[in-house]
Amino acid sequence: MKIKWIAHSCFHITLSNGKVLLFDPFAEGIGYQMPRMAADCVFCSHDHFDHNGTESIEPGFALFHAPGHYETEDLSIEGIPCWHDDAQGAKRGSNIIFKVKAEGVTLVHLGDLGHLPSPELAAQLSDVDVLMIPVGGNYTIDAEQAFEICKQLEPNVILPMHYRTPSLSVDVAPVAGFIQATKGYFDRSVLGESSFSYTAADRKKRTRIFLMNPALEE
Repeated sequence: MKIKWIAHSCFHITLSNGKVLLFDPFAEGIGYQMPRMAADCVFCSHDHFDHNGTESIEPGFALFHAPGHYETEDLSIEGIPCWHDDAQGAKRGSNIIFKVKAEGVTLVHLGDLGHLPSPELAAQLSDVDVLMIPVGGNYTIDAEQAFEICKQLEPNVILPMHYRTPSLSVDVAPVAGFIQATKGYFDRSVLGESSFSYTAADRKKRTRIFLMNPALEE
C-alpha cells in the first residue's frame, strides 16, 4: 500500500488493488485547500470541520463516521469510541478511533484523541502496524502524552499528525516537542516527502517514527 499525508490529520492510502482509503478530510478554514479527489472509503473521526470535509470528495464513496464493526470484501474496520478531551467529552465531545486491517497490515488513525487510553482501550488497539497520532496538543493529546501512547501500543511505524506545519492556521504546537520527547527511544526517519510504501513484509523489530512533508506543501 502507498500511504500519503495530505496535511493536518488527512491521510490518503492506496491499496495494491487500487482501492483508496481517506482519513479525516478537511473543509476550508485551516490554511490548506483540500484537493478534489476520489476515494472508496472515507473515515471521519468526528464532526469538526477540519476532520469531516467530505465536500471535496467525488460522490460514490462509503462513509464511516460512527462506532461499530464493519466488514467489506477486503477490509476489516473497527470504529472505537473515545473522547476528544480529558473530561469525557464535556469540553469537545466524542471522537472515533478507526482501526483498519487491509492486506495483512493494521492501520490505526486516532483522530483527535484527547486523553490517555484506558487499559481496555489500549487492548483494542493492539498489534498496530501504522499509527497515525496527533502530537500538537491544545485540542488533542500533547507530545508527551503521544509518546506515552506510542510506548503503550508499540506500533511498527508512527506517523505524527495534527501539528503545526507551514500553512496550517490551527493553533497547535510544532512536531519538535514530540521529536524531543521520543529522542533516543524510537528510531526516526525524515522522509522528506509526503508518501511511502508499506507492506506486511516491511515490519521491523524496532518502532520507527516517519517524519513526512504534507503533500500540499510540495
